[in-house]
Amino acid sequence: MKGWKVDRPQRKVFEGVRAVRSFTVRGRVQVVGTDDSFVTIEVSEVGRHPFYIRQHEDGLLHIGHQGTSWQQILKGRLSRRHAQHAVVSLAVPRDCPLDLWSVSAEVVACDSRAGIQVHNGGGGTTLNRLSGPVEVDTASGHVDAIGLTGDVEVRSVSGAVALYARPRRKRNLKLSSVSGDISVCLPAVSDARVHLESLNGRVSSQFPSVTPVRMPGHHRAKGDLGSGDSSVWATSVSGRISLISGRAEVFGPHDMAEWE
Repeated sequence: MKGWKVDRPQRKVFEGVRAVRSFTVRGRVQVVGTDDSFVTIEVSEVGRHPFYIRQHEDGLLHIGHQGTSWQQILKGRLSRRHAQHAVVSLAVPRDCPLDLWSVSAEVVACDSRAGIQVHNGGGGTTLNRLSGPVEVDTASGHVDAIGLTGDVEVRSVSGAVALYARPRRKRNLKLSSVSGDISVCLPAVSDARVHLESLNGRVSSQFPSVTPVRMPGHHRAKGDLGSGDSSVWATSVSGRISLISGRAEVFGPHDMAEWE
């Protein structure tokens, strides 16, 4: 295994990378897929604590602050006095799998065909033009996604989720939250089997075929759009769920039927 210490802004190029894993506390991580066969990392900002890059023999490229592990991120063991900050941009091959972990950094990923996993605490997550399977876990950070054509699963605690999707045959979109609001925007002509459910939050839809299902203590709506070949499943405990018909920029509670 080879390792590099990064304590100032710099740019590095790596050959033979088969997967990328990052652990970031604060700052920003942006990953863009390219047609190149190599990985380019540009660190434009780095705080008092150095940033480390390690290339394993199996092709895994690991980037992050020393002593930062996924166990620490999950258990919240990174205190303010150990605050670590970095702004990092990566250009990776489009088929390179990504595993991105963050405490409160902004995470951006776009133009990839590979599988992507994002685990974010309080930072926002932005996804664009991804064709591989996508899995996101977030605590309080928002999730904004557009142009995703593979299977998608998003799990949120209190962060808001906004997804613009074009359902395709046998494609599954599964979104869940505890208290975060969920907005799903689909083209006016879509093929999807839809299930929306919130225990205490309102459920709304702009599609006439997605109708309310009366159940004591639940707000639920179901229905098929077109042939119903794909699946859109959104559930929440207390967050609002909105199904929108239109363009990606149309995210808002206007012209909807609401069911108490």
